[in-house]
Order: sequence, then structure tokens, then C-alpha cells
Amino acid sequence: MPKNEVALRQNEKVEKESGKLTLEEYQKKYSKPVNEKVAKTFLFVFAAAIGIIIFFCLFLIVLRLFELHQIAGYVGIGVAVLIFIFVYIVPLVKIHEAKPFITNVDSRNAKEAKKYNKALRESIADKMIDLKAKTTGVIWYSEANVGKLAIARQTHDDKGLKDALTEVYETDVKTAANKMIRDHAVKVGITTALSQNEKVDTLFVVTYNLKLIKDLIFLYGFRPSDTELMKCYQAVIADALVAYGLGNATGAIATGVVKKMGNVVDKVPVLGSVVSTVIDSVTQGMVNASLTVLIGFQTKKYLMKEYHLQDILDTVVLPTEEEEEEEASMLMDSIKQDITYTAKKGKL
Repeated sequence: MPKNEVALRQNEKVEKESGKLTLEEYQKKYSKPVNEKVAKTFLFVFAAAIGIIIFFCLFLIVLRLFELHQIAGYVGIGVAVLIFIFVYIVPLVKIHEAKPFITNVDSRNAKEAKKYNKALRESIADKMIDLKAKTTGVIWYSEANVGKLAIARQTHDDKGLKDALTEVYETDVKTAANKMIRDHAVKVGITTALSQNEKVDTLFVVTYNLKLIKDLIFLYGFRPSDTELMKCYQAVIADALVAYGLGNATGAIATGVVKKMGNVVDKVPVLGSVVSTVIDSVTQGMVNASLTVLIGFQTKKYLMKEYHLQDILDTVVLPTEEEEEEEASMLMDSIKQDITYTAKKGKL
């Protein structure tokens, strides 16, 4: 577990035990000034960049099909359009349909954020319960934990719901997420190892990584904040660039190994070609698989960070409406006294 996440969990435990945390303390520890408009703009730019990369790869593949045969090219256009819709537009829509927790708060939106987060927790629990009851073959959530969620929802026990949901994330979801990341990484590794084409490699890396982010968000029931999601998209773009340029790098490594084999290759020329291809393929597959694992764990880290922050925010003690009205009244009385005193002093 990363050090920052361990520290966050320790702070959460202390604050839960004390049961008291002021808004000022929460802001000082966990809130960061974020320009929401800038974050949304960059999020849009990175999402669009992923689409451009996918479009570029499909465009080059279709051009290659036209070089082979005109009919193949026209068929490729139709297939490319369908691929673009199902591997880019559909996952992107599903990602952005998911709601994030509100954890970056101040005095203006803290109360509304707590209400919103409570409603989102209930929505996540309902989704898990329905998915387990109505969908066959779903093994992400255990019967025991889903049962705890159902009891908490029926009894309107918010604390019980939070405890049950936390247990689901720390056991069932954690296991399912790791398996999901592994499965995606294996598929990316095998596909890019066998394709030996930088355009196909890049296409598979981008689409599988985007799908992994979408699947993890569906598994957890919410998405990271705009700022964190932007970082996930940025990682996808970086991995795509690595995948596109990886062929030359691994080819140089493979050539170097073959040269070191010396006399063996001279005696069996075919062996050198086979060894070079195998090393090139395995290296590309392993690198691309590793990058997929990193994106998966990065996304998982951001999701759990947001979940723990909203849990901490729930412990924040906010002033009641009566206390706010009393404070405002006292402030107005003080202002009135200052104005009255100044006015009298001016007349004198």
C-alpha cells in the first residue's frame, strides 16, 4: 500500500475515533485549491487526445487496407467506425456518467457535499445489491457483504452502510480489481507481443487501458474527481506514445543480443532471426502489460483516496442553522454598533 494512502487511512482512523474534526482542520489537511473550469478543460483536452490517437491508428490501418485492395479499404472504413464508437465513445460516455464524490470543500459547499456523498453511497450500495440479485455470474461482491448492505439500506442505518461499504471495498472489490487489472494486462501483453505492428499495438494499448479505467469505475460504483481522472487519461496517452515508439527500441535490444551470440548465429542464420523476433515480441508484450498494470493501480489508488476522503469529511462537525443565524446576528449587532458610534462621533 502506498505511503500516502497508509497515512490517509491512519488519519481517518484517528479522526473517526475522536469523532470531531472542524472544517478548517479538514481544509488544511485534505482540501486543495482547484480551478474547476481549468480541470474540466484539461480533462476534455486529454479525452479528445485519446480519441485522436485511436482515430489516427484506425486511419493508418484503413489506408493499408486500401493499398491491399479497394474493397478491403471500404470494408475497413465501416469496421473502423464501429470500433471507434464501441472502444472510445461508449467507454468515455460510461466513465463520465459515473458520479465522483465531492471531497474538495469549503464553508460554502461543505454541507451540501456531505448530503450529496451520503446519497451517492446509498446509490452505490443499491447498485451492488441489484447487480448481485439480478445478474447471474457476478462474483465481484460476496453474499455476506451484500447482505450487510441490504440490511443497512432497509434499516436506514447510515453508519452501518458506511462500515459495510468499506468492508466491500477492502475485501471483495480489492480482489476483483486486482484480477481485472491482471486480465487486462495479460490481454495487452499477448496482443502486442503477437501483432508486431506499432499501429495495432498503440490501438490495443489505448483501447484496453481506457476499458480498464471504465471497468474499474463500474466495479467501484463511482469515478475519480476531474483532476484525478485527467491524470488517468494523461497516463493512457503517455502509454500510447510509448507503445508506438517501442518497436524501434526493442528491435535494437534484440539486434544487440543476436550480435552477442556471435558464432552461433553464423552457423545457424535462421536462429538469429528467430531469437530476434522472440526477444522483440516478449519485450514489447512485457512493457505494455506493465504499463497497463500501472494505469490500473493508479486508477484504483485515486478511487480509494476519494472514498476515504469522503468518509473523513463525514466526520467534520459543521455549525447548525441556529448557530449560523446566531453568529450572523452577533456580527450584524457589532456592525450596527460600529456604525452608530462612528455616526455620533462625526456629529460631535
